[in-house]
Amino acid sequence: MINLGYKWLVENAHKYGFIQRYPTDKINITGYDFESWHYRYVGVEAATYIYENGITFDEYYAYFVK
Repeated sequence: MINLGYKWLVENAHKYGFIQRYPTDKINITGYDFESWHYRYVGVEAATYIYENGITFDEYYAYFVK
């Protein structure tokens, strides 16, 4: 059973500029195990893009920053 506070965080963090740094389904990309507590501030624009496109910060960085 998923905690309702955690569910809200997953669905709304991007609205405040935060992303989940190591999502459960992206271990092969990040190289790190899922960490439910690990959120990072990247700004609303970047966080929204990452959330809406289902990508990791690593992918975002490779496509737009590097």
